[in-house]
Amino acid sequence: MTPTNNNNSTNTTSSRTSNTREAKARRTTFEEPNWLEIPDSVRVRFANEGMALRWIRVMLKNQDDYRNVGKRSAEGWEFVDSAEVPEMLHSSTVKEDGRYAGAVCRGDLALAKMPIELAESRQEYYENQSREMVQAVNSQLMRDSSSRMPISNQSRTRVSRGKTPKFQD
Repeated sequence: MTPTNNNNSTNTTSSRTSNTREAKARRTTFEEPNWLEIPDSVRVRFANEGMALRWIRVMLKNQDDYRNVGKRSAEGWEFVDSAEVPEMLHSSTVKEDGRYAGAVCRGDLALAKMPIELAESRQEYYENQSREMVQAVNSQLMRDSSSRMPISNQSRTRVSRGKTPKFQD
């Protein structure tokens, strides 16, 4: 005769592997990693120091892009030294010689910094330039409207940021 269990509770056992699998939900879609993403810890640290970060193109078609670097330098951007961001060195390269020695690079881009106030002022300036151009085009369009062929502008402008470009293979 076999002993019987008088407990009404159900005895469920599961393996450690199944618990781990359930705890970690698997991603069902693949997202390409953004290799230009600056870690949040670096962004926050530089923001606390009053600096904004951005990638600047230093090479174009395997040639130094002096024109772009000169323009960005005139705007106030300075290259970030590798000693300032040791946590990014595992995924970035450091230029060892030449004009950009010590700069943190990914591909043909180098990490640069600028005081936040100047970066915000620069952003506001270019947004105003863009807004004025759109207004000029719209006013010229409406000026050419006639009663025989009225022109109505029902376009809407929407600005979105933070999306990474997606390319098809």
